[in-house]
Amino acid sequence: MKLKRTVSMTLLCAAALAVSLACSVSTNLPFASQAAPTSTRRSTRVARATFTPLPEATEIPTLEPTEEPTEAPPTEEPTEAPPTKKPAVKATKPPQPTAPPQPTAPPPPAATEAPKFPYKASIVTCTHAGNAYIKGSVCNDNKCNAKMSGMIVVMSDAPHGTILDKVKTDVSGDFTFTRSGSGPVKDETWYFWVVNGQDQPLSDAGGPVHLDMGHNEDDLINKCPNTAAFISFFKP
Repeated sequence: MKLKRTVSMTLLCAAALAVSLACSVSTNLPFASQAAPTSTRRSTRVARATFTPLPEATEIPTLEPTEEPTEAPPTEEPTEAPPTKKPAVKATKPPQPTAPPQPTAPPPPAATEAPKFPYKASIVTCTHAGNAYIKGSVCNDNKCNAKMSGMIVVMSDAPHGTILDKVKTDVSGDFTFTRSGSGPVKDETWYFWVVNGQDQPLSDAGGPVHLDMGHNEDDLINKCPNTAAFISFFKP
């Protein structure tokens, strides 16, 4: 049944195609009854319209969805510093008047060496005697082997102080200061030194020589203080 229907459809299509071809041929052929034209006209060929080809459609690239920007993590809010207590403002005292600068004391004078004298005092020795005196010698050497006569020896109550008494060495080179019956002889302290004719010192001040009439016992012989003392001067 299907085969018959297919054959009939094929035949029908072939007949339609034949009719179409016959019609197209008859339109192109001139009619036989048409009279030939007196003048031949050159048939002009009509230019066939040209069509510019449309450009091929270009594919529009599809934009891929971009990733959404990730939000930055929220930053921690700064913690507020605890409020600091402002120090209490102390009442300032009015400026006190400053004392004027005190003048600086001048520097002490540089220590000077003790003057070197040609004679030096010996150590004081004490003794017990019936009266108060001070005896000694002026020697030309440190062993006191040669004594010098006519040398001036002075006495004072302070080293190189005011001269209170003065004697000369005898021909033997000895001198004596007697203190009995002519002044205070109890708890006395004396100093002695050699001078020249102008009372300028030629030795350091020997002493102190301490006399005390209360020390007149025999058991106090050669102990200071006592009633008598000895001091000499020699060349070092």
